[in-house]
Amino acid sequence: MTVNTYLSNTGWLYRFDPRAKIFFLVLLLGWVFLPVTLAGLGCMLLLILFTALSNPGPRFVLSTFTSILPMIIFMVLFAPFNVRSGTALITIHSFVLLTEEGALQVLRLAIRFISITYLATLLFATTPMPEILLALQWYRLPYKASLIITLAFTYIPFIADGFAQIEESHRLREAGAHLERKRIGKIRSLIPTLTSSLVLALRSIPTLALSLELRGYGRANKRTRYHDLSSYRRTFTDFLISGMIPVISFLVFKA
Repeated sequence: MTVNTYLSNTGWLYRFDPRAKIFFLVLLLGWVFLPVTLAGLGCMLLLILFTALSNPGPRFVLSTFTSILPMIIFMVLFAPFNVRSGTALITIHSFVLLTEEGALQVLRLAIRFISITYLATLLFATTPMPEILLALQWYRLPYKASLIITLAFTYIPFIADGFAQIEESHRLREAGAHLERKRIGKIRSLIPTLTSSLVLALRSIPTLALSLELRGYGRANKRTRYHDLSSYRRTFTDFLISGMIPVISFLVFKA
């Protein structure tokens, strides 16, 4: 079972204080929804991608983009049809298929979605899970709530990866058996995959329970700590940088 999403490397983001990272993450998540220009959103996405390339590396960037590619395709295909007003770009007889405003809106939505995904995954890829837990507690978040958040970001992707692997194994096993299936047959073929995924989830319960026990969950006595965040010496500077980048970016790119 995956209990840690940390990717070891030596980039500058790895030396950033985890408390400042969380502060920076919250500010940037709010920034992408502020009234900024499309060029500003694009520049911010390029900055995020450059940070991801120079820290976890190209493999991380590619794997993250591959995981969200189906959602992006779905968004690009169907979101433009929600906007009917504006300059028509594609028309079929008298029916307006795509407008300029619709294309700009879906581009803005796609940039926001990609930015949010990389921002969240960068935090967990460049920060060990115990330090994220300590940083959340530094913000006065209860230990149990911090533990639930950190485990959710590891256990849910583990189940999703397991489902994808099981689905692929069933597809390879049945290759050539049924080249053409009706809709009912396709739904019925999901039952073995869902059953195997349920078995995987049930078999991982002891590992999850052990992970909770190792983190001190359920103890009656007070939990002790052997690790803290005192090794980060530039906390004030990191917080200052985390606050300056979103503020300056908003002043430059505000609509």
